[in-house]
Amino acid sequence: MPAPQGTKRVKSIRVARPFIVGSQAWALDESNKPEGTPADHSKGWKVYVKGIENGPDITTWLKKVQFKLHHTYANNTRTVESPPFEIHETGWGGFQVEIRLFFVPEANEKPQWRTHLLQLEPYGTDAEIQAQKEKNLVVSEICEMVDFNEPVEPFYAKLTSEAQWAYMDKGKAKGKNRQGQAWVPKEERTAQLPERSTPTNPFSKETEAAMLDMLRKATDKVHVMIEEEKQAAAERAKGIKSLQDSGDWPQPSRKR
Repeated sequence: MPAPQGTKRVKSIRVARPFIVGSQAWALDESNKPEGTPADHSKGWKVYVKGIENGPDITTWLKKVQFKLHHTYANNTRTVESPPFEIHETGWGGFQVEIRLFFVPEANEKPQWRTHLLQLEPYGTDAEIQAQKEKNLVVSEICEMVDFNEPVEPFYAKLTSEAQWAYMDKGKAKGKNRQGQAWVPKEERTAQLPERSTPTNPFSKETEAAMLDMLRKATDKVHVMIEEEKQAAAERAKGIKSLQDSGDWPQPSRKR
């Protein structure tokens, strides 16, 4: 019996999409405090989900985002159904924001959860803290990844379509200088990484290989450190046994 239309999956294919989960915060004063701000709210902030710079359009796969704030906020569960996927608020303390990602109907996938710590105070090195204070802006971002394993055919068509790069063409010259489709070869639709990086797309097999090589070297270094520690531990154990055999090792005193 054939699968229902739009539910047949593309076997042995996994498509990954990076995206940014982050927040920005700033100190409030009389010049920038929104009208009606509670007296004890000393910070303004926003939390958001967005695509990576020069990456495919995030709305190719993301339908809407639900943000769950601290229970002390009125209407603390808020849904944003179109980009920019962000909310603005004021407050005085940080907390964990629960974020629920809803996928486009073509994906035929269940929503996923992420969390983000709302960072209101400057952090990092002394120099970084000073720079944040001078700019009156604290930015906290992390690059997340969503994987679509064996996506259904209509969704795979969206993930490999040149339409996801159309936003990059707005306001740019047409013709041979156009750069909006640098990651997607015209001769073949694909969700795979290109061989080499380009000025508009740093993600490639070349970059992946360099990262894997760095991880391998780090793993090898860890293995060497583990072996060195094992040898040092064996030497310490040998030294302790030698002291015990010679009678120089202090004996524990008995309790009366």
